[in-house]
Amino acid sequence: MNKALSKTERFLKVGPHILWFGTNAAMSLVLIYQRGWADTIYFLVTYLLFGTLVIWLFGYKVFPEYLAKEGKVDRKLALLFVLNIIVFILGIRAHTIMAQVLELTQISERYAPKSVRIGLWVLLVLLGIVFMASLRVARVYYLNAIQKIEHKAQRVEAELKLLKSQISPHFLFNTLNNIYGLAYLRDERAAVMISKLSKLLRYLLYDCDQHSVPLSREKELIEHYLSIYLLKHEDSRNVDFYNAGITSKHMIAPMILINFIENCFKHSDLESNLKGWIKVSMEVENNELHFHTENTVKEEVKHIPEGRKGIGLTSSLKLLEANYPGKHEVEVSREGGIYQLDVKIEL
Repeated sequence: MNKALSKTERFLKVGPHILWFGTNAAMSLVLIYQRGWADTIYFLVTYLLFGTLVIWLFGYKVFPEYLAKEGKVDRKLALLFVLNIIVFILGIRAHTIMAQVLELTQISERYAPKSVRIGLWVLLVLLGIVFMASLRVARVYYLNAIQKIEHKAQRVEAELKLLKSQISPHFLFNTLNNIYGLAYLRDERAAVMISKLSKLLRYLLYDCDQHSVPLSREKELIEHYLSIYLLKHEDSRNVDFYNAGITSKHMIAPMILINFIENCFKHSDLESNLKGWIKVSMEVENNELHFHTENTVKEEVKHIPEGRKGIGLTSSLKLLEANYPGKHEVEVSREGGIYQLDVKIEL
């Protein structure tokens, strides 16, 4: 896309000049072949020199500045306009002077009277002004549009970084809490948990700055997170994780799915209910990711209004919208003490 934009900018900047001088060069060669050097010099001075000056002054300078200043005429713009009128008059006068200097007065009358030649010159100049002014305005509009797109992209990138920075500390805080609990009890599992946490930190520091990561890496992140939980709750095995259809070609924006899983543990009743459970599944079919979480919830969570969303869930939904606009679906439901989340993403 950037290459296409740069090519468009180069064309709008250089293309009109190449077209204008290329056309006049071709006409000059035709005149040399059909009429001779005198007629060619007459054409170059009257049409190319003075015509180009008028077109450049008015089409490239006066008219765009007039539009940029919203119709306000200052001293600089007035001087440019007066200069343009002088060059325009000189261009008309040059037809008579050049014809006399090159002794083309009698011969030129055979091809076209002076009034016709001047009228043709004025017509070509007016068309050239319209052409040049249109391209000049188009280039200004193009540059403004590109600037707006760049500013929008910068805002989106800044928002994504902010959302990721909100998710990562939240994720790390819960993990460190688990490690603290084991370390306080001098449990040997704390060392294993720290080792797994180091892998998580490596992922957060080096991979999450990328626009997309392999889906298999996100799957490993989820497995590490679940294993850390199971290390702390060795007796609680009511956590199930299923995955299928994931290949090396599947990519996804980082740190979107993990927060949904963290939300499961946050609101589940695994700590207080021996029959509590969490189920997580992620399957890829026809390049579409189907992500599903399901868990029993705490008693106090059951009384929270169903439409209310926490910070973690809200951040993940915003990340989804920013990375996959129009390419994802989310359904959240809570019924009979069971919380369910369904996410579909076009990879």
